Amino acid sequence: MASPSRELADRANRYRSLRNFYLADSRRRSSREQDVGLWWRVGAHGPVYRAAWVRETGELYITRLGRLQDGRGEVLVLARARDRGQLAEALQGWQDVCPQPDSMTWLLHRAAGLPAPGKPAPASLPAETRIAAYREAVAG
Repeated sequence: MASPSRELADRANRYRSLRNFYLADSRRRSSREQDVGLWWRVGAHGPVYRAAWVRETGELYITRLGRLQDGRGEVLVLARARDRGQLAEALQGWQDVCPQPDSMTWLLHRAAGLPAPGKPAPASLPAETRIAAYREAVAG
């Protein structure tokens, strides 16, 4: 049986691959994206993620880098930013943090300050609950 935080993360706009993520909403396919770091690391030697913001939908997402096995390629939508300004404010300083060990913790905390992703993730969840769920999802 999955843990409560794992079940929460499973409901939080999770996709098996980038392809599935793009296919789920046609706006994503035609939208510009802004890269928000290529080397977000879980722990000191854990998995590495890319983060990006989809302008048309406002989604800030991460995808695990590597070959498509063991969860690599999976996409998790962390939050929404209405525009580049809101994103830049929430993630100010990301360029310095991204290459550091356990930088994912920083990203998750900053993303929790943005509005929660749309359906199916409930917007009423407290930021700390979202952080715990996402942290377990990326570590797994």
